[in-house]
Amino acid sequence: MKKVQFIFGIHLHQPVGNFDWVFEDAFQKSYKPFIDVLKRYPSIALVIHISGSLLEWLEENHPEYLDDLATLIAKRNIEVLSAGFYEPILAVIPDHDKIGQIKKLNKYIKNRFSYNAKGMWLTERVWEPHLAKQINKAGIDYIAVDDFHFLSAGKQSNDLDGYFTTDEQNARLSIFPISQKLRYAIPFQEPSVTIDYLKSMSSVKGNRVIVMTDDAEKFGIWPGTYENCFGKNQWLDRFFHTLEV
Repeated sequence: MKKVQFIFGIHLHQPVGNFDWVFEDAFQKSYKPFIDVLKRYPSIALVIHISGSLLEWLEENHPEYLDDLATLIAKRNIEVLSAGFYEPILAVIPDHDKIGQIKKLNKYIKNRFSYNAKGMWLTERVWEPHLAKQINKAGIDYIAVDDFHFLSAGKQSNDLDGYFTTDEQNARLSIFPISQKLRYAIPFQEPSVTIDYLKSMSSVKGNRVIVMTDDAEKFGIWPGTYENCFGKNQWLDRFFHTLEV
């Protein structure tokens, strides 16, 4: 039987100083219903990054949500990604701040979820090769960036079925390419479109890896997406069900 490994991830963020009602609206329309759906599918596992500013707001306003996440993490339904705590563009801040921001979120994740984050969300997916050293020094083993970077470097689409390794002054970092095709398909096209693509990338060895990580807000906050994902169309339910079967 042919198989493929599919890594599905979401990124949750609200900036420091945003209106409280914006936080709450995003929580009710996107963050909460997404996890509520996930809880109904115990065989599904995914990757989640939550920014430090949003974690602080959730701790104060919806600690039960973080408790639910902790339960899912313990059951291995969720792998947590670190990042700069306050979502800085790492390429434009000093090196000691890069490390400090990442370690601050590492510590929060460890204390709140009893989890050692080894992967990282790259803010706005802004990547420069020199970042590898500081990310590595902060205790991170892997990140994901847009597949555009690999294609621009001469790789072909069919090459992007795993991870690559880079280094800066002997500090190594693994990098997964994020599929643009799936970012544009999820959740805007029928689940079958994604499933058909994954089937086309499957192999007998089952060692090919396809990654799609993107903003959680496209599941409920973007125009028309709440009704599509959680309303009448039930896109996320149907997607998880299709993955299970």
